[in-house]
Amino acid sequence: MQESNKGLIYNIQRYSLHDGPGIRTIVFLKGCPLRCKWCSNPESQKMDIEMMGSQEVGRIATVDEIFDVVSRDKVFYDESNGGMTLSGGEPLMQPDFANALVLEAKKRNIHVAIETTGFQQWESLWKVVEKIDLVLFDIKVMDSKRHEKFVGVPNELILENVKKLAGMNKDIIVRIPIIPGCNDSWDNLAKTSEFCKNIGVKNIELLPYHRLGEAKYDKLGRTYELKGLSTPSKEELREIASELTEEFKVKLSVI
Repeated sequence: MQESNKGLIYNIQRYSLHDGPGIRTIVFLKGCPLRCKWCSNPESQKMDIEMMGSQEVGRIATVDEIFDVVSRDKVFYDESNGGMTLSGGEPLMQPDFANALVLEAKKRNIHVAIETTGFQQWESLWKVVEKIDLVLFDIKVMDSKRHEKFVGVPNELILENVKKLAGMNKDIIVRIPIIPGCNDSWDNLAKTSEFCKNIGVKNIELLPYHRLGEAKYDKLGRTYELKGLSTPSKEELREIASELTEEFKVKLSVI
């Protein structure tokens, strides 16, 4: 079997409504080059099968095995304009496998979205994204030094890649996880909105911080550094989104 036909995943989630249009199945690939301090899926970071408490996280799966699950809901995708979303971790950490999943979805006439940090060399990124219908692209912090402090890497490559994708008229939604004290300032959100406007991205989604993944860190033997953060209310974020939409003429919504 060719190596591109199998890869390392840690979950397949059916009936998702918030990771692209319609009813979707999310395929979570393991491995991520970032180390966001707020990561709610820390079990996705390492490119290894590991133990999270008593639970083994990660398994090798083939394209056929994955589509045995994904194809079960084809009727729902068709009725709701849904499809399959590749997520992670960072699915571009396994570009050959991700590309094989995209090609199989296209054969089956299934809409494909990808959730990506964009932190990948352009050639590997474009190999996968060229054939994808919708790119959900994370932009976490605009200032590169601050980005490196909270995310673990600078952001120049990320911003350059989303700029290139926008220039190729890919359907892009920029997503900003709103983390109190990290990237929730008006200055950062305004700079992100202005950047999106300038490159031609018209849709931004704000994702409120949540603490649902906090317990996983103990089970993985790691320290969660952001304990005690409060979750911003959707009402507050909707007000900010409305003001940014009016000022920068890009559509901001709260997920």
